[in-house]
Amino acid sequence: MSTLLADIAPFVPPLLLTALFVWALERNHRRQRPAPWADDYRHPAEHDADHRRSAHDWDAYGRAA
Repeated sequence: MSTLLADIAPFVPPLLLTALFVWALERNHRRQRPAPWADDYRHPAEHDADHRRSAHDWDAYGRAA
């Protein structure tokens, strides 16, 4: 039994520190409000200049055919 504890003991502190770190990050995340501009970027294709340019090119290609 002592061999099992000796094998497991080195892993306990890193696991506890990791669990504490994840808990603290989650606790902080729950207290943060989303940024006012966050709603604008939920659909990034609508705000992407390359997407608009590509859509315009495809529209022009469709009209030329």
